[in-house]
Amino acid sequence: KLHNVLKKYVRDFLMIKGYIFDLDGTLLDSLNVWDNVGNRYLQSIGIQGPDDLDSLMEHMSLQEAALYMKNTFVLTQSVNEVALGITYIIEEAYEKYIPLKIGARKVIEKCFDKNYQIVAFTAGSVELATKALMRLNLFHYFQNIYSCQTCGYNKTEIESYLTLVKSMNLKVKECVVVEDALYAIETAVNAGCYVKAIYDQANQKDWDKICGIAHEHYESFIEMEDRI
Repeated sequence: KLHNVLKKYVRDFLMIKGYIFDLDGTLLDSLNVWDNVGNRYLQSIGIQGPDDLDSLMEHMSLQEAALYMKNTFVLTQSVNEVALGITYIIEEAYEKYIPLKIGARKVIEKCFDKNYQIVAFTAGSVELATKALMRLNLFHYFQNIYSCQTCGYNKTEIESYLTLVKSMNLKVKECVVVEDALYAIETAVNAGCYVKAIYDQANQKDWDKICGIAHEHYESFIEMEDRI
């Protein structure tokens, strides 16, 4: 609490004009959707995979994961069919049931009421982000939705945030980044942005370190609302 109060005074000297919101694990309570997705696909075609399949494919692209699964489990489906099957499981979640984090709507509405530019920045796809935000009736608040693919940099590269800020016609000190992932928080801070960290079950192990890096940190958006 004291940490946030002290850093509020630093923030108040800044001329904040825009907010960059991460989606998965930040606005959207969606990270569990990606958990065990490989096994969920295998189960859909009648195969039981190992419990550690997720960890084995953790750093693979979708196509790499599909090729790995085809070869490992001797699937009759093509690599593209496997990739499409996994994609369908994920798309269905974004289209139908991924919930918004508690308190997130009020934070976005408050940013909008204050005439801040509001954009989303996802490591996933713009298409999935759009589907989720439209279903949640939030899409109209966002000036743009960016992905790592569309901006040309991932969230480990400071150029990603610098590119977004430039596209917003703002300076880095005029932008607040709201994130949950440690690596993205580190990158945004190094890029010069003002960073607000939000807790998620997935960042629990990194939370102490996140609290020491981010300019502000919150257990939920309910706490953040009064600090917009």
